[in-house]
Amino acid sequence: MSAVYTIWKKEMRVYAVNPTAYAFLAVFLFLSGLFFYLGITLTGEASLRVLASNLAIAELFILPMLTMRHFAEERRQGTLEMLLTSPISPTSLVVGKWLASMTLCAFMFLGTGVLPVILAYYGDPDWGVVASTYVGLFLAAGAFCAAGLFSSTLLDDQLAAGLIGILLLLPFWLVSRAEALVGDELGEKLQPFGVLRHLDGFGRGVIDSADVYYFVAMAFCFLLLTTRSLESRRWR
Repeated sequence: MSAVYTIWKKEMRVYAVNPTAYAFLAVFLFLSGLFFYLGITLTGEASLRVLASNLAIAELFILPMLTMRHFAEERRQGTLEMLLTSPISPTSLVVGKWLASMTLCAFMFLGTGVLPVILAYYGDPDWGVVASTYVGLFLAAGAFCAAGLFSSTLLDDQLAAGLIGILLLLPFWLVSRAEALVGDELGEKLQPFGVLRHLDGFGRGVIDSADVYYFVAMAFCFLLLTTRSLESRRWR
């Protein structure tokens, strides 16, 4: 646990002085405000439901770019080999970096806290729905950050690693629109694999164990792949 904390603390210090992190944070907050405004003006519905699905798509593109530096930069600087030969296990290394990414995500969501306040000023929002929406977005962020970490182990180039992370996640978004792409019959069979399908319940105030399991399982699988990728380098 101390190794995980050490890695987490190191990564948070890097984030604190990394202008790229602030840039992506600003983009996320801008998109949050834009989607919130459009969701209310276009639908006439004072809720976060439309915002949730749009922000999930924004997360899919932003979070792999936020996590692209974690291992790609270590490889480029030649420090990854030092870490892998240190007493710190690959699992601790991966978990520490993932928790740092999730901490940054928590700050991102805190920055959108003004949106429910605006809803409360103009209406009477269901705070249970507001809470469940944020739970869903945070779970999705955990899965997307894990995918970004995995792609970061594959290449030395940070930008290429970020793009690979996006490409890994795009199918999970596309199958959410499968009915429009491949027809009703096949689309219905593919729907359970789509991100938006499992996020929809959170936006309606329903926390279904199947939806929670979907995002937890996705995060676990990508974190496991990240660990295995590092272990394969350790024994080369």
